[in-house]
Amino acid sequence: MRVVTCMMWMASLAYALPHGCVDTQQSVDAAAKLARTVISDTGIGTIMTLMDGSINPDFEGHPFGLMEYYNGDCYKNGDLLLFMSDLQMNARNAREQPNKVSFTVRALKDYNPSWGNRSTPVEQPRVAMMGEIKLVNESPNDDELMKCFATKHPEAKAWQQFHDFHFYRFQVESLYYVGGFGGINYIGWLPLHKYQHASNHGHMHLQ
Repeated sequence: MRVVTCMMWMASLAYALPHGCVDTQQSVDAAAKLARTVISDTGIGTIMTLMDGSINPDFEGHPFGLMEYYNGDCYKNGDLLLFMSDLQMNARNAREQPNKVSFTVRALKDYNPSWGNRSTPVEQPRVAMMGEIKLVNESPNDDELMKCFATKHPEAKAWQQFHDFHFYRFQVESLYYVGGFGGINYIGWLPLHKYQHASNHGHMHLQ
């Protein structure tokens, strides 16, 4: 009874505390592997940058987030490949403060067993990544990059005709993971090396 009560209490505080109040049933290694799997499977998340004063001085320094496509299988270490337009506000912000970028991903399908008759998003994994974004190639017509990116988003091939699109690499430097309900699932910071060395199913890798 105490474990169940504590677990449910932790579920309501999943965003506030780094670990459960009882020993988690999910190891950090299993959490790192599942985080890598979720990131590999999903392909869509929210990129967060800091608003640049030249774009909107009234909200300079405020966090700004929008949905963005990515492919998490292109780099062996789990970095993300992005293909963004210069018109995208986050691309403009990131060019000014490339080392103040985060990216969040949540599971879009069930990875954990449900409580009751159906699963809810709060029961499933989500991860916040902090890091730096770098322009990979000024040209949108990089066949090797597009070949990998299009394995997740084939519709992006048509965007190469627009010269305002560029490839970016989001270099993951730190990860905070919420596996679901605390006590059952790991909640806390993931060691970077465990994430980087977790298998991503042998997908194609760029240099």
